[in-house]
Amino acid sequence: MESMHIGKCSRIEVTEHLKTCIALSGMQVPTNQIFNLCVSFTIESYGQYKLKELGVAFKMFAEDKFTIGNHINFSPKLIGEVMNAYKKIAVQVRNKIEPEQPKQIEMQVDEEQVMREEAEYWKTSKKDWRFLNYQCFDYLWKRKLLKISPDKAEYIKSRVKAYHLAQAKKPEDMMVDEETMRQQCKKYSLKLYYDNEL
Repeated sequence: MESMHIGKCSRIEVTEHLKTCIALSGMQVPTNQIFNLCVSFTIESYGQYKLKELGVAFKMFAEDKFTIGNHINFSPKLIGEVMNAYKKIAVQVRNKIEPEQPKQIEMQVDEEQVMREEAEYWKTSKKDWRFLNYQCFDYLWKRKLLKISPDKAEYIKSRVKAYHLAQAKKPEDMMVDEETMRQQCKKYSLKLYYDNEL
């Protein structure tokens, strides 16, 4: 929550955070009317800052790191002066505040399920090997379920090259980078595997 921008937070979140800022500032608690004005002022004027930055700014104010005029009550004017003082050093402070590392969600892939779906696709499709998932080849290869002799590998490569030659409309269409050729060969190998030709 503290890493969200003030403009994207709910009014209640900003209200609760400002209560902490009042405590940090040591100022007198304002009336409800002025406090509501402070909340609105903060959201409208400082929406681009994060809630955590608002707290850091008031903590620095409490530690006398800003030169700000004397105030008795917590008010929009005080918030403005504190945030303007903070604005001058915001970049330096942001670099010190450790950003939360986004949690990386690991994708769990059921390889066997993918293989079943790919085999099912091959049975029911128009049998276009170009649409096969070349990563299924890697799955089969790792498990030693595919055995390809050097002669068969040359045959597969020649078939893929012949396909590209037949599809080429211009000479530069015949130029295929190495990675694409490798993936195409894996797909063609899968076609042979599914057709029981390997």
